[in-house]
Amino acid sequence: MAEKKQQTSTKPTMENWNAAGGRLALFSKDPPTGFYRDGYCRTGPEDKGKHTIAATVTQPFLDFSASKGNNLKDKGITDGMKWCLCAHRWQEAMQAAQNGELKREDVPKVHIHATDKSTLDTVTYKDLKAFAAESEAGNSGRQGSHHNPEEHRGIAGTSKEIGGDQPTEAPGAGKNQSKGGEITQTDSSRG
Repeated sequence: MAEKKQQTSTKPTMENWNAAGGRLALFSKDPPTGFYRDGYCRTGPEDKGKHTIAATVTQPFLDFSASKGNNLKDKGITDGMKWCLCAHRWQEAMQAAQNGELKREDVPKVHIHATDKSTLDTVTYKDLKAFAAESEAGNSGRQGSHHNPEEHRGIAGTSKEIGGDQPTEAPGAGKNQSKGGEITQTDSSRG
């Protein structure tokens, strides 16, 4: 009996990053999805289709994909299933929704934490976020757990995000308030 050879990646899993800039999360082991069928939506040189978008498929999307020559239903994929989609096919579905060929809710919802960073070579973060699954931070009314990688700001962004409108002073310099309420300026030079 011949043994079925499973594809393996040339990239270790722990070196893969998601579209939000964090470590790529496991998406689905049941069924085992991804180009390498290890549950991760990661890619490598062997993956010509770039199966990098972690999404929950819809029946209209499955029909749309079949009309484009890729019948995922033949692979056992059904409505509501988590699957790593080709970035270009997902982008086509998003554009079809913008053109009125598909309804917006028919475009598979994206799980950004499990979508490979290389997706950003094809699809913008803004578009991924616009179609993010409700479980993604930011769509559920919670504070976002990730940043937009297209914004080139540090974690804090600007000083107003941390300290409000208060001016900042160098360490050692500042104002002191006496017990009587009088404010005095301190000298930062110490000798």
